[in-house]
Amino acid sequence: MVEQRKIAIGTSLGKKYSGLIDVPSATFRTIDLFNSANLFWKNPNEKCFENAILMYDARLMLGDTALYKKFDKIQIMLSEVFYFYDGFQSMGDEMERKRASKLIEFTQEKIQTVNIITKVVANSFYDIEGTFFGLFKKKSNDKFLPLTDVKIVEISNKQGKWLKKEIILPHKFMGMANSHIESAIIG
Repeated sequence: MVEQRKIAIGTSLGKKYSGLIDVPSATFRTIDLFNSANLFWKNPNEKCFENAILMYDARLMLGDTALYKKFDKIQIMLSEVFYFYDGFQSMGDEMERKRASKLIEFTQEKIQTVNIITKVVANSFYDIEGTFFGLFKKKSNDKFLPLTDVKIVEISNKQGKWLKKEIILPHKFMGMANSHIESAIIG
């Protein structure tokens, strides 16, 4: 039975979409859906773009609180997603920790920290700090990197001045698009 899950997607220029996406089952992790070679669509006939995710009952926010527009359905290109998070702390944080602890036992790797600087888009970029579990080399080959204990700051240049704005996540877990990473420090 197809389930739906509430997620938020951050794109460039401070835009944020929130709404529902289809998932094949309640236990399917959102990060696995985003990293899948074949994105899950309940009705594949609705798909206009191969590299997009379908969101229902979507809201497009500008900044933190300004509602720009509502959509019954909208397709969001994965190539434009900077980060995403879902409403399931247990699916993100706790489940990822449990899964990763098994990988760590197997590979003898420790929890690692990462600091990521994204590419600049329209005079803005993100400075992201977090931890990850498992093998970074493997995760860096995926489309999205699962990060926990995340701190994310948007740096923007407005009228010649650099401004910092912290982005608050509901539970410090997010998937970060590897395609938007400009540089990273691991360790």
